[in-house]
Amino acid sequence: MGVDVVRPLQLRRWPRRQVPSDQFARPRQGIGANAALGMGLWALLWLGYNTGPEHIMDPNFPHNFTDLIHGIRAFFPMLAAWLAIASMLVRSSRMFIWIMGPLGLMLLYAVTGLISSATLSPDPVNALYYGANYLSIVLVLLAIVAVEDPLSDLRKVLNLTWIVGTILTMSLLGAIPILGSQVIVETEPGPVGMRVYNGSGTIMGMAATRNTGFARYAAVSALVALPGLMRKGKLAIRLLWGGVFVASMYALVIANGRTETLAFVGGVVVILGAEKAKRTVNFLIAAGAAILLGLRGFYYQFFLFITRTGHVDTTMTGRTETWDDGLRLLWKSPWVGFGFQADRYFLGQHMHNAFLHVLVQSGLLGGGAILVGLAIVWYYLIKYFFIEVPADKTLVPPEIPAVFLFVTISSIAESTFAYFSAAWLLSAPIVAYVMALHRRQQRIFVMAVKKRSERVRLARRDSRLLGVALNLNTSTSPGGRIPD
Repeated sequence: MGVDVVRPLQLRRWPRRQVPSDQFARPRQGIGANAALGMGLWALLWLGYNTGPEHIMDPNFPHNFTDLIHGIRAFFPMLAAWLAIASMLVRSSRMFIWIMGPLGLMLLYAVTGLISSATLSPDPVNALYYGANYLSIVLVLLAIVAVEDPLSDLRKVLNLTWIVGTILTMSLLGAIPILGSQVIVETEPGPVGMRVYNGSGTIMGMAATRNTGFARYAAVSALVALPGLMRKGKLAIRLLWGGVFVASMYALVIANGRTETLAFVGGVVVILGAEKAKRTVNFLIAAGAAILLGLRGFYYQFFLFITRTGHVDTTMTGRTETWDDGLRLLWKSPWVGFGFQADRYFLGQHMHNAFLHVLVQSGLLGGGAILVGLAIVWYYLIKYFFIEVPADKTLVPPEIPAVFLFVTISSIAESTFAYFSAAWLLSAPIVAYVMALHRRQQRIFVMAVKKRSERVRLARRDSRLLGVALNLNTSTSPGGRIPD
């Protein structure tokens, strides 16, 4: 009687669940509907900058065609907010996760400020107007992020707002020869003796940009241009970036914005250290350049440039006294503050410190919320731009942390993110961008974990089936042996 040889069991490989390819794809490059919506709404915000309700509140409005234009565009940010709300109503299912983050905390700051503007401000109409403009920024950002992956759309909005900043920088530079001595003056008495942008007068019915505002435009333009100059690419493109960088640096110098200059230096350090592979070389070159500048006596001249007089002003041109007044004002309404523009109405001057300004306007409730939100953004910005860098390096361009650091440092001596300002229009999309990057990296991580878990599950199943096959062969073979 023959012995039957058991045919080895063939393990069937079940098809594994496929990971959607678009989860790991690079963000789309074209300008889609959401990008166009975001760029259009952000353009409306810019068109409503440097105007106000005083135009239409004048009984004789409009005095002329220019006055009519300024009066109409004063409400463009609110138009952008209305369009943003209409867009969000269509995409309401995606709103909750974004409201439970920094954008929601910014929303809480704006709403709290509006409430205190209506109830505590001595000029509620103006306070509500500027509060509504600030709210418009938050609503527009929420409208942009209400899609599956808004990262590339936010990048385009950032590019747009930085182009606007560069255009403003170059326009102001071009206007200086035309406006002449009205805008260029010698520095305050001291040893520097250089010509500096003064920012006095009006331009086409608008208040001229102060020298610190001019410096912010110039610094942001330079920080955006520097990485473009450093990247490998076509010579013509790099020359274009080089021209923008040189012109912006010249504008920064003649603007003589001292806080902006120091903040710019911080931004440059971030750019030099952003790419790990080039970090050592960049810092070695920077150290060599710093030594050469020292040998040329640059630092003494820089000290004179920053102080203007050659002496350190511990009051920061009176800012510290204003901060003391602001702290005393805050404790009169600590929870909700006194509404937007409270520093103008109650102190008669600018607060010149965004961190204190948000507390005075919206109290510990609203001001504390936006400060927590910005801290969260900084956490994820450091995490993804310097520690857990994505495989796709195009998602983490160095100009983003550089500009955000610049605005953060500038906020020590200027109000920046506390109100509807050019500085905030230039940087607010970074908040949404960093959180969108975080969400994208989370999705990639979750998909990778699921894929790894699927491999482990299939490996265990195959192992069990193999064990069954071996046991079957053993039990059906003569003598309990597996046949040769």
